[in-house]
Amino acid sequence: MLEVDAPLTKEGNGSIVAPWRLGVDKDTLFGDIAGAGLTYDKGTDKLQVCLSRDTGNALRFGGDGCLYAPGGETPVPSVCARPIESLPPAPTVVGAHELAGLMGPYSSPYQVDYCLAEGYDIIHFHTCTSSDGVAVVTDYWDHIISAGRSSLYLTQDARQMTAATIQSTLNYAGDTDDPRTFQWGDDDVDLTKRKDRRGGWYGWLAQRYHQPLAADFLRKIDGKSVAFLDCAPDPGRAAYPESDAIIGPVRAVLDHCAQSWSMIGVREISNATTVQNQGLTAIMVPLRPNTWGDATLPYPVADLTAAGIQWIALSGMFADSVFSAYKDAGIQVLMRGTSRQSEYTRVSALGIRGALQHDPSYYRGPGTIPGLGGHGYRTEFDPWEHRRMSTGQLTFQTDLQNVLASGGHVRGRTEDAEQGLILPSGWGNGRDRTAVLCGWECPMTNPSAYTIKLDLKWDSLGGANPAVARMGLLFGATTDADLYSWPQGDPTLNPTKKTAITPNVYRAFVRQNGEIGLGLFAADGSYTLLATRAAPAIVVGEWSSYELVVTPSQVTFTRTAASGTKYTVTAADSTWRGGYFWVEKVEAIDSSTTNSFNGMVRNVTYASG
Repeated sequence: MLEVDAPLTKEGNGSIVAPWRLGVDKDTLFGDIAGAGLTYDKGTDKLQVCLSRDTGNALRFGGDGCLYAPGGETPVPSVCARPIESLPPAPTVVGAHELAGLMGPYSSPYQVDYCLAEGYDIIHFHTCTSSDGVAVVTDYWDHIISAGRSSLYLTQDARQMTAATIQSTLNYAGDTDDPRTFQWGDDDVDLTKRKDRRGGWYGWLAQRYHQPLAADFLRKIDGKSVAFLDCAPDPGRAAYPESDAIIGPVRAVLDHCAQSWSMIGVREISNATTVQNQGLTAIMVPLRPNTWGDATLPYPVADLTAAGIQWIALSGMFADSVFSAYKDAGIQVLMRGTSRQSEYTRVSALGIRGALQHDPSYYRGPGTIPGLGGHGYRTEFDPWEHRRMSTGQLTFQTDLQNVLASGGHVRGRTEDAEQGLILPSGWGNGRDRTAVLCGWECPMTNPSAYTIKLDLKWDSLGGANPAVARMGLLFGATTDADLYSWPQGDPTLNPTKKTAITPNVYRAFVRQNGEIGLGLFAADGSYTLLATRAAPAIVVGEWSSYELVVTPSQVTFTRTAASGTKYTVTAADSTWRGGYFWVEKVEAIDSSTTNSFNGMVRNVTYASG
C-alpha cells in the first residue's frame, strides 16, 4: 500500500507490471509557496520572478534570461538586444546552421523569420561580396548563384555580379532533385520553363523569393539573435579569395551598427585579424574532415590564441580531443552537428559552448532537456499531408550533414500527386535498418504505454528477394542515435568511416511476401524474432494500415489489409521502453543483392496510453 498527500501524486499499483510512480502536482505546490516577487506561470509551467508593471519600473529579463535593470520608463523595451556577451553559458548555446537548413532554404528571408520565432541564440548564413562591394547572401559556401535553381540565365559567382542583379534574382528553392524536376543548362533561355517550382527538396510549400542582401538579414535580426555571417569559401569551387569575400559583410555589420551581435566567419587566420581590427568578432570555420574521429587540429592552438581569436565552429566529425584542445585554451567552441538530441550528451560532456544545428528545434527538444529550453512541437500531424518535411525528420544521411541528394535519398521526398513520404528505390544502399526518425513525435510522452498508427504502400516490388524487402517501424529506443548499419572498412559505402551503433530497439515489420512480425535487438545487438504470422502478399499500389500497441508487458502489431481483414502478432516482452521511433524501409541487409523498390508511408500518429 502507498498513500500520499498533496502535492505528491501516485500512479500504478506497486506490481512489477505497474510499479508505483511518484509525482508532484506543481500547480498545487508552486501556487502555495509563491510569495511576494514570485509567480507561477501555468502556461509555461515555470516558477519565475513577477515583474511589476507600475509606471517607472525598469526591471526586465535580459538577453541571458536573468534580471536586468537598464533604467528608463518601461520594463518592456522596444528591442531586447542579445549581444555576443549575453549568449547562454556552456553547453547550452543553440544556433541555426545555414538558417536551420533542414527546415527551409539556406538563403530565404522566411527562414530568418523562422529562426527568430524559434528564439535561436545564433543565426548562421553564407555571405560574400558582390562586384560592387555589397554583402550578399548565397545558398552555399561556393558563393555561386545557380541558374539551375533561380531566374538567372547563367550560373555565376556572386563576385562577378552587381548587388542589383543578385537582389532581382528569383530563387526557386529547388534544384535537380525537385519532386518535379526542371534543370536548365547555362545556355538554356527557354522562357516557357521560367516558372515557379513549388519548393523542391524542402517540400512543395517552400516558396520562391528574391535573393537577399546581407543587410536585409541584419535588419530582420536586429540584435534579437547573434548573426553569424559565414564568409569562408569552398576552396575547391570559389573563384575568389576569402579576403575578397569579407569586404562587403564587414561593411554591412559596421553600417548597421551590429558589432555587438554579429560574428564574421573565416577560415584563414590573417582574415580573422582583419575582421578583429575593424572591432568585430571573428569566428574560425575550418573545413570538415574527411573521416569521423579525425584528431588533427585544423589550426595550432597557439596560433589562434596569439591572434586573439575567441571563437571557433568545428564539425562534429572531429575527435573529442580537437574540441578539448581549443576549449582548454579558453576559446569558445561550437559544434556543427547532426541535430540529434543524443548529441547534446557529447556537447555537454565536452563542456564546449554549444552547437550549430540544421534542425535546432528538434535538437534542443520540446522543453525536456534541462538548460536548452525548447518549444513544444509534438502536436504536429502528418507533415506529408502538406508535402512538407517535419521537425526531427532525420536519417543516416542527415548525420553526414547531407540535405540534398539525388531522388530524395536523404529523407525521402514528397510529391504533389499523393499524400505521403516516398522512400525511393535504392535508398539505404542495400543496408539494414535504413529508417526515418519520426522526431516530431519524439521523445514520446509515455514510452511505457502507447499506440502508433501508420499506412504503408509498395509502389514497386523488390524482385530479388520478397522475404527480405520490408517496411515497418523501429521503436522503443532510449536514444535517437541513428540505427543504420554502416559497413565498417568499406570505402565505397562508408567513405567517412562512420561507426555503426549497437541497436537496442524493437522492430515491427511487414515483408513483401505479406508476413508480419516483431523482432528484438538485444543489448549486445543480436537479433531475435519474437513473433511472425503469414498474411497475403503485398499488392503494388495498395495501401494497408498498421497499428502498434505497446504496454508495460507486451507488444502487439496489427496489419489491416485493403479488404479490411486484420492480421495480428503479439509478443510478451518488456526489454525496451524508450521514447524514440522510426519508419524503416529495408531492401537488403548486406549490399550483396539488388532488391530495390519504391515505398510510401503516410498518417503516422502517436497516442499515449
